Amino acid sequence: MLAGRFLMIVPMLAVAGNLQPENAPPSLGTFPVDNTLFTVLLTGVIVIVGALTFFPALKPGPILEHLLLRAGQSFA
Repeated sequence: MLAGRFLMIVPMLAVAGNLQPENAPPSLGTFPVDNTLFTVLLTGVIVIVGALTFFPALKPGPILEHLLLRAGQSFA
């Protein structure tokens, strides 16, 4: 199953590579990818998507209960 899924990616990438236009000159709307801003934005998106993916698995209920107990609210 793993080979069947990933072996199909290679021809798809080859077709996509053939469909792209030749090197288009940069224009006013082109976002540069060789500076620090791009690196920070890319890293931020990866961290935020990763956090939103795994945070529900942490079950925020116990975390919130702990914070409320520290604030002095009891659930007795």
